[in-house]
Formats: sequence, structure tokens, C-alpha cells
Amino acid sequence: MRGKQIKIKLINPFAFGIHLYKSFNKATTRGVVPQPTADEQARDQHARHAMLVVGYSDQSQAFIVRNSWGENWGDKGYCYISYNYVANSDFCFDAWAIREYETNDMGHDNWDNDDSTDYINRNGNDDINDDEDHHEIREIKVDENDISGDDGVIDDNDGTSITSSSSYN
Repeated sequence: MRGKQIKIKLINPFAFGIHLYKSFNKATTRGVVPQPTADEQARDQHARHAMLVVGYSDQSQAFIVRNSWGENWGDKGYCYISYNYVANSDFCFDAWAIREYETNDMGHDNWDNDDSTDYINRNGNDDINDDEDHHEIREIKVDENDISGDDGVIDDNDGTSITSSSSYN
């Protein structure tokens, strides 16, 4: 189902299942789920996940999605997944919608019809498509007077400083 077809049917929220790739972890801080690359591998653990589409933003070209991992994940529990990601059957493997309710009062009073926020680019998108193998080298200079070891030796009072370089992923 294409993005436009999904939007037309989005009168009410719908649940869907997606394959998770390693880049999905980048959504943890801002909620922006990057489109998997052609050669990207699926996550080793928890590689399939169900979430709930609750809206969409044409400005962002993305669906607004509620995740079940709590408000400390993503954008207060929400994420933004591109139309192309959700509409691609290689990434999205299932969708479920509730079509009939006992009541037709869906609380539209609190709906926000303003689509001027670009959720994808509002805080910059430096971390969306960056290289997964990020390395950084930092030089740290520490005065020996600030160092104490487990052996009780605090400083040898020779006035020297220690410089250390480190590399991490």
C-alpha cells in the first residue's frame, strides 16, 4: 500500500509491524527513524516490532508513530517514520486497522490540524544518515594532582601531567 493510500485510510490510528534495522537505534534520542540503506543489516535482536500510526505530516513526509517503549524513548514516546519506509513491503510486513467503534466520539477537539512542523529536520538531521562506524579521538590532559588510585598513591609531586588519547565507537 502506498503512502497516499495509507493516509487516505488514516481516519483512525492503525497498528503495523516493521522490520528493525541497526539504524532504528538512532530514533532513541529524537524520534526520527532513518530509512534503511540497501546494504543495511537487520538488528541482531528484536528485529521485528509493532507500533501505532497516530497521524501524519506532509511537511515531514512522515507518519507520526507511537512506540510502546515509554516516554524516555524518541520524542516523548513518539517517532517519525517516512511514508516510503511504511509503504515499502520489504520494511513493513503487516498493518491492522479498527474500522468500527461503539462510539463515534473520537475526541477531535484536541486534534492539531496545523502541519507546519517539520519533525524530521527541526533539530537538524546530522545523526540520521551518518556512518554507523563513528570513531572519535580525544586528547585528555589531566593534572596528576587530580588523580588518585586504588593503591592510595595520589601524586608523586613531580609537577608532571598525564596526557592520554583514546578512540571509541
